Amino acid sequence: MVDPVSDYLAEKLSEYRIMASPLERAAAEMDYAQRLVKAKVESEIAEHVPALGALADILEISIMDLLMAPDRKVYLQTAMTEAGLTNDDVMLQLRALAPPSGDELVALGFEK
Repeated sequence: MVDPVSDYLAEKLSEYRIMASPLERAAAEMDYAQRLVKAKVESEIAEHVPALGALADILEISIMDLLMAPDRKVYLQTAMTEAGLTNDDVMLQLRALAPPSGDELVALGFEK
């Protein structure tokens, strides 16, 4: 015996999968493109502001995530805590890798 409700639901599920498939592919492509753009911009920023690139490497964070954080100081503190580093540890490594200027320190979320 054929179950009309089950057949109907199977048909609707199939329709949904057919219609959603291109959207899922497009979303995946957009996500990939966004990651590429983010990487390109982060690379350009790191070239122009080496201290920021070094800080991102030291803390293993995204430059864009830091720059877009509502509170950069809180973001940095959280990243340092997660990395098990103190402010002095980070500053020591920063000075060794890419000595920041006073303006860069402020832009990075550190005090002068």
